[in-house]
Amino acid sequence: MAFAVPDSISKKTTFEDALDLTGFGKYNVGMLITCCLLILAMYLDIFGFSVVLPAMACDMSLNTSQQGLLSAIPLIGVILSSYGWGLCADTTGRRKTMLIAMPIGFILSLAATMAPSFAIMAVLKFLSVSFSAAANAAAFVLLAESVPSRHRSRFMFLMASATMVVQLIICSFALPIFTLDFAYEISWLGVVYRPWRMLMQVICLPCGLGVLFMIFLQESPKFLLSKDRHDEALEAFKAIYRCNTGQKKDSYSIMHVYLEEALAVNSAETSVLRKVWNQTAPLFKRPLLKNSAILYYLLLTAYMTSTGFTMWVPTMTNAYFTGDESHHGRTFCEVASQSTKTGSSNSTESGNCTGSIEPRALYATMIYSGASTVLMICLSFIVGVMGKKKITLTVFIISSTAGTLLLFIKVPMLSIALFFVFLYVAQILGNVNTYLVELNPTHLRGMATCLSVVVARGSGFFSVQIIASLLGDYCMPMLSGYVALVMSGFVVATFLPSDSEPEEQKNEIERNESEDVENPKV
Repeated sequence: MAFAVPDSISKKTTFEDALDLTGFGKYNVGMLITCCLLILAMYLDIFGFSVVLPAMACDMSLNTSQQGLLSAIPLIGVILSSYGWGLCADTTGRRKTMLIAMPIGFILSLAATMAPSFAIMAVLKFLSVSFSAAANAAAFVLLAESVPSRHRSRFMFLMASATMVVQLIICSFALPIFTLDFAYEISWLGVVYRPWRMLMQVICLPCGLGVLFMIFLQESPKFLLSKDRHDEALEAFKAIYRCNTGQKKDSYSIMHVYLEEALAVNSAETSVLRKVWNQTAPLFKRPLLKNSAILYYLLLTAYMTSTGFTMWVPTMTNAYFTGDESHHGRTFCEVASQSTKTGSSNSTESGNCTGSIEPRALYATMIYSGASTVLMICLSFIVGVMGKKKITLTVFIISSTAGTLLLFIKVPMLSIALFFVFLYVAQILGNVNTYLVELNPTHLRGMATCLSVVVARGSGFFSVQIIASLLGDYCMPMLSGYVALVMSGFVVATFLPSDSEPEEQKNEIERNESEDVENPKV
């Protein structure tokens, strides 16, 4: 399919017009698949660990405190490294950042699968997640800057769905692998190769595939333009055009592309601390302050709720299917409190450690994750009709309503369904990432998205500790607090810019950015 380029814009055009003229086709789909694989790899590295932990605990004779530390290690790695990768994505390039970090993360993840001891496992897992966290800082932005604006929101939602399908994928592999029964001793490593190690190796594969595919893709042309690398940006446009249309590069007749925003200042003499400040401070100053505060608060409300409770999905579902009738006529919190107090902890200190994982727990997690993924994909097809703000508000309304009903409903299956729906507040991720890309200047987008990871995973980490401490004795007031938190997210979301306003906000941002470049503050 050929795209005719009008003579009036054949010499000089805006970035968005130039990107539109590259067409929409194989390259964009390939970019989506590649970025989804890399984001999936990051989340598999984080959450895949929790699935194998019970079997690993038996094999390595880990006590409860060691299991808790290993569960926290991936989140700590993400929180501590994301800031640096955001800076790297904004200063060296989105694609280059991933090609540096993800192969190292892949190698470290594979190495962790053969770790002989708790200490080595903890160190390798911390390092592997620290490198794979680069995907969140760069992949979302690279995709958004490589797809025409009319398809951008849908692609961001589809990419966000990759974060939701993680547990479904892990459990789909775990079910057949954990039915295997083998133990091969590797004396020179000092390990016994069991099914849980095989599962950890299998879930490393998306990272390897994503890195391989990324080699054949282009750097973000918008990033290149923001660094005044015009010739490289033009080559990227031509490569995208050739892949999408099948035409020769020479038939893409755009000669000059310009950004409707100030170019980023790129001085080799600038210190690292100054670069960090330059990439962070503008996000919390006018005119970006209002949008940053709103978006990061929405992430905090969603991920304190979703991440905090997600680890309890298998436990709570099992509590309703234990075979006795004690949960009938009881609220969610009454069942949760009883399950927390009386349920087994799978401690290796008991004599019943089998190294296997309860299939019902895996099935429950698959249902939760699969339904979440389907919902996210459905939202990707209606976001263009409803708009980002309306969908965000709708998600908060449905989630807070489900949470409120969960406090009082005493029907087992309905309680489980409401629990799942309450956690689907995380469906705002696609919209929030789209806002972060659309409402921030090109040279700050990597940092903006990496800070979103810090906020989301940091709040989720603390939420896990809060829930673990209060679920047994103070479930009702604790759950009420989380419902109030989600309701506050709805109130804050009403201040999001309407879908008819982004251009006005972007113009204001561009004017302010130009003033900052012309009159830099030292």
